[in-house]
Amino acid sequence: MRTVIKQLSALKKWFCLPLLMACLCSLSIAQLPKQPLTEVRVGILNSLAEAPTFLADERGYFREEGIKIGFVRFDNTADMSTPMITGDLDVASGAPTLGLLNGSLRGLQFKLVADKGRNSKGHGFNAIVVRKELIDSGRVKTIADLKGLKVASPSRNSPMEFQLDIALRASGSKLEDVSIEQMGFPSMLQALSNKAVDAALLIEPFVANAIKRQIATRLIGFDETSPNFQIAGIIYAPDFGKRRPEIANKWMVAYLRGVRDYLDAIEGRSSRQEMYAALGKQIPTFKDPVAMANVVFPGFDPDGYLYLPTISDSIDWHESRGFLKQKPKLADLIDYQYIEYAHKRLGRKGPAQPAPK
Repeated sequence: MRTVIKQLSALKKWFCLPLLMACLCSLSIAQLPKQPLTEVRVGILNSLAEAPTFLADERGYFREEGIKIGFVRFDNTADMSTPMITGDLDVASGAPTLGLLNGSLRGLQFKLVADKGRNSKGHGFNAIVVRKELIDSGRVKTIADLKGLKVASPSRNSPMEFQLDIALRASGSKLEDVSIEQMGFPSMLQALSNKAVDAALLIEPFVANAIKRQIATRLIGFDETSPNFQIAGIIYAPDFGKRRPEIANKWMVAYLRGVRDYLDAIEGRSSRQEMYAALGKQIPTFKDPVAMANVVFPGFDPDGYLYLPTISDSIDWHESRGFLKQKPKLADLIDYQYIEYAHKRLGRKGPAQPAPK
């Protein structure tokens, strides 16, 4: 009997030992210092196209990759160029502007690395809006009626102006037939309200806010006149990918997760209300049901690919207007290595698209 008791006691010790070791191991891991997050400074516009980035940040996708996002707000993409050159900005959100194109010709390694919003069908999130009284009175009925009027633009010779030029030429006019006034998007609402301008090239959520305040009416979305136009892209600063390639890759993984979550919500595969709640901290319009009723969401490629034909068209337009001494090569502007890394981890939703050569 004593022998049996001794054997049972021994077995008890052996069964308890693994449990004890597991507890000690867990305790040791819990006491290990957490790795500090690497800060990535991201330039943003007050645009609905920032939704995937904000969503990825709010849902912790960047933190899962060891990244802390530092958002820096700008009025337009052109103002982001200098901070990217000086190293004060790692990632920019914006359009393939004249500054980006000329920077490439000067050897500055700005890289468009992923989609940041396009005017795919039904997603004309940038639009021409006209003062409400001009629409109500019948003074402006079509694009052609803008001739002789003042139109606000976020920056001169921008992709927004190129889209306006496309729309005007389709109606028998041209860009020179309107008077362009440069100002930031928030200032455009004030200028429309006090009649300093007659129309404006706006992006969401400013379009929806102008309609809500009854100071302007959407005349046309640019998805109708320049479909699939690549209005914005993710831009990596010259040294970001070189100095911190691992972080640049991981940033893209988190961002692409945000893009897919965003598309799931606006296309009905997940709850829009949950997305609105997550984004309300960064974009107050998401808390406003009246404004949200008029919002037009930007289109995105679920794999992050850019729509290259319209970027080529933008280059041709700038050259035709004498702003480029020569055309930069798409291969010098586009770098898909980061989304290709993200695809290896997340998979692709569609076929692979080769980078330009």
